[in-house]
Amino acid sequence: MMETLDTSALPAMPAPFWFVQFFKVLGFILHMVPMNLWFVGMVLAVFFYRRKGPARTWAERLGTQMPVIVAFGVNFGIVPLLFIQVAYPWAFYPATILTAWFWFSIIILLIFAYYGVYAFAFGIKRQAETMPAWRYAAGWIAAGLFLLMGLLFCNGFSLMASPNHWKSLWLTHNVAGAATGTAHNFADPSLWLRWLLMLGLALLTAAAYTVVDAACFVKADRKDYRLWAAGFAWRLGLVGSAVTVAAGAAYVWGTWDRDLFATMTSGSRLPLTALTAIAPVLPVLALTLFRNRTPDLIAAGLVGGAQVVVLTLNAVSRQVVQNWEIAAYGKVWEIPQKPDWGPMALFLVAFVLGAAVIGWMLAQVVRSAEASVH
Repeated sequence: MMETLDTSALPAMPAPFWFVQFFKVLGFILHMVPMNLWFVGMVLAVFFYRRKGPARTWAERLGTQMPVIVAFGVNFGIVPLLFIQVAYPWAFYPATILTAWFWFSIIILLIFAYYGVYAFAFGIKRQAETMPAWRYAAGWIAAGLFLLMGLLFCNGFSLMASPNHWKSLWLTHNVAGAATGTAHNFADPSLWLRWLLMLGLALLTAAAYTVVDAACFVKADRKDYRLWAAGFAWRLGLVGSAVTVAAGAAYVWGTWDRDLFATMTSGSRLPLTALTAIAPVLPVLALTLFRNRTPDLIAAGLVGGAQVVVLTLNAVSRQVVQNWEIAAYGKVWEIPQKPDWGPMALFLVAFVLGAAVIGWMLAQVVRSAEASVH
């Protein structure tokens, strides 16, 4: 057992607790949408590219959009990562120092994956009947690297929530008291269940995005493809919902200890836990309504909105669980707070301006797509 950390002795948090938690969750939600698409979408795009008919069209559409999707995902990921370091420096740094080689390799893997995405996307834009083999192979490599990076993130964050493992890992992975950075948390079943849970959510996001893309960005006269997209999204959503529910149930019943389970199923947290558990059904219900219809803006709004609800509930629940898992070592909400209003104001201004620019960019894309559709 580890000794409880005296949080009152820690350096003051430079922002209110609610501020850190809110923007950490909001940033994670914004990051999850594009991250989900590259996490599972790249695999599906490369796989379906060698098929014929609408499946090939779907792969070409997502494949050519992937460079922009990855760019958005990486940039949105900066916000939650920074706030993790603000809220839990005494948990984040020990975990990532112990797993340093795995953690830093994510940057290198991301660079190679990005090259692979571009190679595959530009291979599609060549409009050749057969993509050069090296470009197709680059697409598979990028897809595999995205899956691996997800596992490495789970490696670091699952260890961050398991401070009772730090000492044993340090004792077996140190030289003269200095951590070698070669420790890992792969033996922890929660790591694999976290990864599977994200895989299920990614499948659901890909299903919802398929409907949104078909409704908003595909020409109206391509009814055959749009109708196929509705049916494909429904089948993809069923698989995603099943994986999400199964992985989530295994994560809760198989890795939560008695205290955490009691905490998450009592008081105001019980409705949150219950809603998070049943939420993956919502996108499937919405997809079922439109599975035999050509997607329109109403379908895009309902399906996309349902998936945003799923991701939001998951992010909020994940944050509450993370706080309580680490609370056994140190209660983050008890850390002294000394808001530094200057940097906070600068962050808010940059965040609002950035959101406005992104909103304007997306509006131009939608407007351009509507012009081509009509």
